[in-house]
Amino acid sequence: MIMESLQILIAHSSHKTLTTIENAVSRLGHEIIDTVQSGEAMMKACETQRPDLVISGVRMPDMDGIRALTLIGAEVPVPGIIVTPKSDLELVETAALDHIMAWLVEPIRTIDLAPTILLVHRRAQEFAELRKENHDLRASLVDRKIIEQAKGILMKTAGLDEGDAFRQLQKMASHKRIRLIEMAQAVIHAEDALDLS
Repeated sequence: MIMESLQILIAHSSHKTLTTIENAVSRLGHEIIDTVQSGEAMMKACETQRPDLVISGVRMPDMDGIRALTLIGAEVPVPGIIVTPKSDLELVETAALDHIMAWLVEPIRTIDLAPTILLVHRRAQEFAELRKENHDLRASLVDRKIIEQAKGILMKTAGLDEGDAFRQLQKMASHKRIRLIEMAQAVIHAEDALDLS
């Protein structure tokens, strides 16, 4: 199973578990950008270094890893793998959120970590693509409304039908060498300016 090398942040309150995860991640060929032992340190590291992935324990001195990942995810989505003792498994299962994409029960084995990292990384990429598509669709709808409004202005002021108004808008944009949406905005602003005078 071959995948690109990821920049990984590891957070765990137990030095022994931290070292185990660190060794496993290194053997898999990933870069460890930092190892921390508190939720606050994990949040600061994510803020300054932007890891591709966080592997975190649940219980830490200041806050649990789930809470820290939730706060990090509110700012910028960073996929997370939670490492938990069996006793905390129920807590992790009930808190499963978008950015906590997998969990592993201690003790950690490299053989379990490799496919989990791959799965989480791929799932995070899919989520990022969906978010981008959603953003693009929203932007496209906003653009369409603006173009419709500009067409309406041209239909009213120049007595054009809808098709001719659209072609006129295209011609004006082409002549000025600007995008259609920019031309539509200019038409709307021009009408607003006339209304004010």
